Amino acid sequence: MKRLSLLLITTLVIGGHTGISLALPPARNVYSQDAQGHNSNGIDLKVWSGYGLTINFISTGETIKQVWLGDPSHFALSSNGNLCQRGASNDENCGIGGATVLFLRQIKPIDFPSLTSSVDGSTVMTVITNSSLGQKQYQFKLIPAKGKPEYTSLIIKPDSDRPKPLLVEKPNNRNLNTPTNTANRNSTPINRFSNNNSPVLNASSLRNDANSIAVGLAVAVGNGTIKPKSGEWRKAQDTIRLLRKGKPRVEAIRLSGIPQNLFNQLIQWGQRR
Repeated sequence: MKRLSLLLITTLVIGGHTGISLALPPARNVYSQDAQGHNSNGIDLKVWSGYGLTINFISTGETIKQVWLGDPSHFALSSNGNLCQRGASNDENCGIGGATVLFLRQIKPIDFPSLTSSVDGSTVMTVITNSSLGQKQYQFKLIPAKGKPEYTSLIIKPDSDRPKPLLVEKPNNRNLNTPTNTANRNSTPINRFSNNNSPVLNASSLRNDANSIAVGLAVAVGNGTIKPKSGEWRKAQDTIRLLRKGKPRVEAIRLSGIPQNLFNQLIQWGQRR
């Protein structure tokens, strides 16, 4: 018994002073309207085996009323409050438990005789929330994943936090003929690129890309390809913002979620003007 106690004490002392900490992946952030099913195709979410995923509505001030899983055979769901039961969504007294966070985790597939399952285990989750403006509907496509997670938390931000739309920056034409600027124009810039996805360190190239996308977005809105305030419009705005912050093309595309073909098309339209 003494040896067991000594072993436990030694383990606690050593474990408490190792300084080892597990680094969590960064949280993923989306704005409220981007995740609402009636305004877009919803959000694709991966749920990594052994890690799980939280969906956090705290910033929006909304409470979660009801949640549906199209196929419950691969995921388990819990929350930090009470949710409405099936068929009770019209009951004003249900879902008043103040739930603001959902937790999803992968489970070993369950064979429900009366339900069909998708081939890859993915499914759609619908979330109904209550807010000061009434009810909102969110839609997420859940995809089972393995390995090291890219994120374990999704934070839903209110649309009021979204920065205002960006406009094309006008070039500064002052002092273009000074010796310094003349030398800069005649020198070879470092890490300039064309329309590929090479890493970028040149600020003027990023500004040019941002301006081209801004102009291309105006063209797309004008010809009806993209509707203002749509999911594609917001992703283009986020791409412009990221490029102006100095993010390389590849990272700006990844963080904004803009499709590669749409990015290329906006660049092309913008450079023609």
